[in-house]
Amino acid sequence: MARGILVGLVLSLQLLAGNASGAPLTEWQKQAFSEVEKSAAEQSKAAEPELLAFFDSKDFRANLSSCCPSVAKLPAPELLDRLSKQFQVAELASGFPADQDPTKMFPDSAGMSIGFGMNGTFFLNDWQAILLHSTDPAEVWHGFEATYVAFRVNSSGKTVTVERWFGGCSGNKTQPIEMLLSTCYKQPYTAGMSMIVRYDYDNASGNVNSTMWMAENSSGVSGGWKRSLATNSEPTKVDCPPQEAVFNTEVYVADGHCHTYTMQNNSEQFGAQDHAETFVYGMKPFQVRGAPSTLMEAGERPVYSMVNLNLIDMGSPIYGDVSAVFAQKYILNSTLLSPTDTGLYEMGCLDKTVVPVEVAYNCSALTGFRQLGTLQHNKHLWLVNKNFWGRLGLLYKAFERMEAPWGHHGVVTGSFLNYFEGGLLGQLQYPAAIRFLIGAFPALFGTDMGVKLQNWARSRGWVLIWALGPNDKVVPKQTSDFNFALMEGHASFAVNKRMIDPLVLSETTAAASLPLGSDVTDNFKKMWAEVSSLRNTTNLTNVTMAQKWKDTATLLPQLPVRPLMGGDCEVQLVNAECVGMAMQGSCVCYASTEVVSLEEVVVV
Repeated sequence: MARGILVGLVLSLQLLAGNASGAPLTEWQKQAFSEVEKSAAEQSKAAEPELLAFFDSKDFRANLSSCCPSVAKLPAPELLDRLSKQFQVAELASGFPADQDPTKMFPDSAGMSIGFGMNGTFFLNDWQAILLHSTDPAEVWHGFEATYVAFRVNSSGKTVTVERWFGGCSGNKTQPIEMLLSTCYKQPYTAGMSMIVRYDYDNASGNVNSTMWMAENSSGVSGGWKRSLATNSEPTKVDCPPQEAVFNTEVYVADGHCHTYTMQNNSEQFGAQDHAETFVYGMKPFQVRGAPSTLMEAGERPVYSMVNLNLIDMGSPIYGDVSAVFAQKYILNSTLLSPTDTGLYEMGCLDKTVVPVEVAYNCSALTGFRQLGTLQHNKHLWLVNKNFWGRLGLLYKAFERMEAPWGHHGVVTGSFLNYFEGGLLGQLQYPAAIRFLIGAFPALFGTDMGVKLQNWARSRGWVLIWALGPNDKVVPKQTSDFNFALMEGHASFAVNKRMIDPLVLSETTAAASLPLGSDVTDNFKKMWAEVSSLRNTTNLTNVTMAQKWKDTATLLPQLPVRPLMGGDCEVQLVNAECVGMAMQGSCVCYASTEVVSLEEVVVV
């Protein structure tokens, strides 16, 4: 009981020295958080009997015996206690691309980049990023992209001829391309992105139906597509992917005449994001739907994050090559939790559109704003998440990922989106709001952009971690936007490789918790230079980058770390923020801060 009280105290620190007292909230945000907090406390307590019964169910116990022998025979109350303790130290991570062109931002895109971070004083949501960094926000809010295409099926019904125009049906016309019907072809779609497409002819309607998959190793761009003549190269015949297509089936009139088809309607999509934030999170409406006119309006909306209960080394790898992990004490009383990703819920459940997720989900399990939680009241979220995702839900996967050693059970592609979403309210001010940064080793280590990431972390006194991550791109390169490839197929990723950047560590207060000699920094610089040279002289592959990560970790065994597990670093966490556990056994934590006030809260 004493230990439980201590953990309750740890999570209820209300005011720290300096500006680490917590995110400043607007009056609307305060009211929304207060309503959710009251409801969540009741729902969390009420969920306990059902959770305990589920833990004792035959199906769950069989799964636990198979995956997790260390906890398979524990009584249900102890299993629940372990989940609760893991939640208390779980990272809330927000992923974003290293570089960002605000003119090409799209609904639900990350609002951050390294450049935005270095030149700003707080962590941006996407509405704020567009207002601050776009020369014409209205063009972004209301951007419209269309494709102009003619389809003609030959008399035998075996081939289709496709012609495209750019700039309208009276614009520049491309050369006709003839393809076999019911056959898959790979072709460039935008810069850095290829798609696999198959055309089928419907005799009854006289239309051509297209089925599309994202091609393996494409960049994973999810929106803001601006096609150009350069992308209209000759397609290459390929085998059709075995998995079900994850993009909407397009229907084209096959009469040989040019027709206009909408590719991207930002007014509709930003409007859908706006609806999700007001409907699911109860945020203050804009004066104009999907188009805030001031930073004050935009500041009413959350920064999106994921609760990293899957213990993924990269934090939030779907959304870019950098992740920010937020300071637990700063966001404790300003974070709303959704049992699922709200973008998926809005698109797949409310708008009934096809989204790039190959696994089934149950829309009826979720009701907007009524099933939210907080960092202190969240037990009911496990049940909603389970009912939404089934066996891919966190109740199954969290125990697998907690089983030692870290990464013993991989994260399958269908589980990269099964997280609890965190809506972080208020202004996330630097440096207090951020605990540490994570950079993707394959894409950024040994690069100029990696140096910028180091400089940003140094300037704010944050620890920087390099993670191997999924390392799923055969040719490592920066992710321009979303990496939807992590939600396709049936691969499994260990995602269990992190190491601390010693050059950045030395300029933080966490350096005292992990003493390193000059030989460590010298050898790290050597590995950085080696990888940098390889990037300039050869075509690196993901196999090469995995080996370089291993070489660096072997040369510098002091640097690999893992995420915090429930019960880790309890003494340090009373007055400090911790980054993780060194593989050699020590807590890596910042220096303690003076506690100005301490309020006991019972976590239920």
